[in-house]
Amino acid sequence: MFGLKFNLEELYFTTFRNPTSTSLIMSYPVPPYTTIRGLISNALGLERDDLSVQEWIKIGIKPINISDKSREMAKILKLKGTGEKYEKIFPSSPIFREYLVSPIYEIYIYGNEDKIEKIYDALLQPMRPLYIGSSDDLVDIEVGKITEIKEISAKKIYSVVEGIHESCYIERIPYKFIRNGKNFSLVYKTISIPKGGILNLDKEIKCWRFGEENIWMV
Repeated sequence: MFGLKFNLEELYFTTFRNPTSTSLIMSYPVPPYTTIRGLISNALGLERDDLSVQEWIKIGIKPINISDKSREMAKILKLKGTGEKYEKIFPSSPIFREYLVSPIYEIYIYGNEDKIEKIYDALLQPMRPLYIGSSDDLVDIEVGKITEIKEISAKKIYSVVEGIHESCYIERIPYKFIRNGKNFSLVYKTISIPKGGILNLDKEIKCWRFGEENIWMV
């Protein structure tokens, strides 16, 4: 199997909105799997509802810097209409929004060699400007080399892990979309984000070896 690592660095700030938050727009501390696939799909120039990348790769997430958070007050305009036609006067309300200041992540992917090579080329020369969070949040990407990787069992993990574990931030984040005709539903995964960067488990789990790091991927 072939793997690729790339660094994501948001130069200013961004929000990975939790869709269940209401009066306060909360941010996930890491980009959801759906966001990462969206970034890759954007680099490839795929259409909005093209879910091909979901079938191509598995993903691992390693936070490097997620410690700085802040809040701002934003004015939200609510659209009223059918989708084809909207009223010209929008009701609005102030709302607090949480955002991450200059977060940095290492993203790991694996898949068939041809798909990984295609993604590698697209990240180096993307078809569109790349962003995470909102479309204003442009991201700096440093792409590594394609390498052969192997699946192992280990207790020491250098990435987020599925489930609930001690000394971690626990989040339930969007994992993938399921299409049903013209409608889409969202599948979530509960993950543990190691507070110290490394998670030492009681039992070995299946993971993938990237250089000297053991990365859980899904």
